[in-house]
Amino acid sequence: MKQQKPLTKEQYLKKFSRAVRWRLPPQESEEAIADYRELIFQEEREESRLVEELGNPVQAAHLLTDVKAYRRWLAVFAVLAFGLFLLVKWAWTGIVRLSLFDVHEAWFPVWVMVVGLLLSLYWFRRHGQKSGPMSRRLVLALAAGLLFLLGFAALYWYALDPQNLPIYTEHIDYQIYYESMLTVCCRVLVIYGGILWSLAAFAGLVLAKCYDRRWLALYALGLTIAATFGFVELNMLCMDLTYHGAEAMWAYLFIRILPIDAVGLIGTGVALC
Repeated sequence: MKQQKPLTKEQYLKKFSRAVRWRLPPQESEEAIADYRELIFQEEREESRLVEELGNPVQAAHLLTDVKAYRRWLAVFAVLAFGLFLLVKWAWTGIVRLSLFDVHEAWFPVWVMVVGLLLSLYWFRRHGQKSGPMSRRLVLALAAGLLFLLGFAALYWYALDPQNLPIYTEHIDYQIYYESMLTVCCRVLVIYGGILWSLAAFAGLVLAKCYDRRWLALYALGLTIAATFGFVELNMLCMDLTYHGAEAMWAYLFIRILPIDAVGLIGTGVALC
């Protein structure tokens, strides 16, 4: 059996830092990392005996964990992650198998967005912490998200314009299929865009916990984009243009998309503060 190579001091500190940032509140985690950095980089400390003397880095972080506080964080994380999972599922399948107070299925992604924004902002405003100047990567990610959202709005404004909207055909299973290349592209955009930005939101959530609470802005923006795409997709799949008419569909979607996105962008701004 091949013997595992001992961890270097840098590797040990890196693994310990990741584990402790996930488990502890920001201030406590930074204090623990500072203490362990001193212990690890003592001149007399041998790398080959790091695990033997200080314990496995993940287990060492576990010993410092306040179990009740950690379980509360896991409960919050599970709710937020489950919401993102639902957005991915609805984006891929275009089907919502839920029934609640006669709410139209297209509004479920919006409710996921609202719950996610309120819960995440409450938690991170109380338990999160800023760390140094804002990351350039965060700025670039937010800029990309805003451009993506604006591009999506412009494309759908054109595609759903009553003068450009193609004729839809209602099939036996009541799914509406698109007949033009433009609307096929729009359909692909809302599916894969919804999945992509749900994953970006998940990454922002993890980074907000482990490094800087301002990464929560990426979660908020990704959640907003994914919820918007879900709302549009589910509406497009269930609307019957022969009944409502193209003008009614165009007005219905954009009158509702604008306030939905406004709420999400406000939440993104609050996450940066």
